Amino acid sequence: MTTSTQGSLVGLLGSSRAQVVDLLRAGVASTAELAERMGISEAAVRRHLQGLQSEGLVVTTTVRSGGPGRPSTHHALSDRARRLYPDRSAEFANELLDYLEVEHGRAALLAFLRWRQGRQSERYAAALAGVAEPEARTALLAQMLSEDGFLAGVEHVQAADGATVLELSQGHCAISSVAAAHPEICAFEAALFRELLGAKLSRRQTIAQGAPACVCSISTTSTTPSTHTTPSTHSTGARDVHEG
Repeated sequence: MTTSTQGSLVGLLGSSRAQVVDLLRAGVASTAELAERMGISEAAVRRHLQGLQSEGLVVTTTVRSGGPGRPSTHHALSDRARRLYPDRSAEFANELLDYLEVEHGRAALLAFLRWRQGRQSERYAAALAGVAEPEARTALLAQMLSEDGFLAGVEHVQAADGATVLELSQGHCAISSVAAAHPEICAFEAALFRELLGAKLSRRQTIAQGAPACVCSISTTSTTPSTHTTPSTHSTGARDVHEG
């Protein structure tokens, strides 16, 4: 953090809260991790976090591991907090995707997103290998997404027809402004989750569309997870765009 930015944050938030914000800028952290890094008690950290949450600068989510033990609480900066720092990466990413589509056509844009999705699929699929039960696969996927900064969690909810479904939520999106301009990104992500989990999945709510979280509803009736690392062209058609 530059001296000018640090001074501005301290003046705006106070030294301790500015330190919390600066630590969370590096990535998601638990209360215990923040307390250790700051050299203060967890109770003191909670007080600072509550103040930052009330100002809309920190988002907190409960992450369920799917196994025994208490769920853990993770904290991350909100998009509002990240705007306190100079950052034009979203503008650059939007320009890059716009250029790709304008100069080389929509097919080139979709080809890039398929390529990116294939890289993500390889990494997540390797961790999910050998886990067949859909609830366990979803819990593990949520854990990996949280480690990547998406603040993911899983809950059992009752659908309108009375059936019980899994709800995979993501409380943070680092590229929400890019996804708002290019909703295909959300569609490809939903297709990736569908492939990894081998289950029926739908998503109508995303941060990019203005919702507080990205939420997927997942059927607990499993199908056979795909062994392909890159989804086919047909898996990312118009239907998936609307589901993003």
